[in-house]
Amino acid sequence: MKKLILLIAILMIISSITAFADTSEFYVKTLPIVKVYDHTLGYRIVYMKSNFELTAIYIPKEWFRTAAETGEPPKAELVAGKDSAYPYFSVFWKGADFDHIRIYVHIDLNNPTWGDLDPLVDITEKFNVETLKLKL
Repeated sequence: MKKLILLIAILMIISSITAFADTSEFYVKTLPIVKVYDHTLGYRIVYMKSNFELTAIYIPKEWFRTAAETGEPPKAELVAGKDSAYPYFSVFWKGADFDHIRIYVHIDLNNPTWGDLDPLVDITEKFNVETLKLKL
């Protein structure tokens, strides 16, 4: 009887270890945001590269459309909150291909990390993107 209980315990431990050993098909990179600029076409996100240079990405508002609207999962999610770690973003790749971005921003639009882009400057082309290419 003791051997049976010991065998069951060992099998349970082995099965729980293999359950945690599964690898994800996603690769995630998280970076802090310096400034988020709101625009009618999307968001301009300024972040710091690994060499401390600032660079920007442009996220079109159409990427935030839900699966109910498009039939596909959204390419972008905006999460607003008051966490002290905000703002930052996480980019998800499935294999080697961009899958989606999750942007964490301060809920208070008066927070100094928010800004507005000049509506008189034409940056339409910057928001005309199909995928995200980060400069790290």
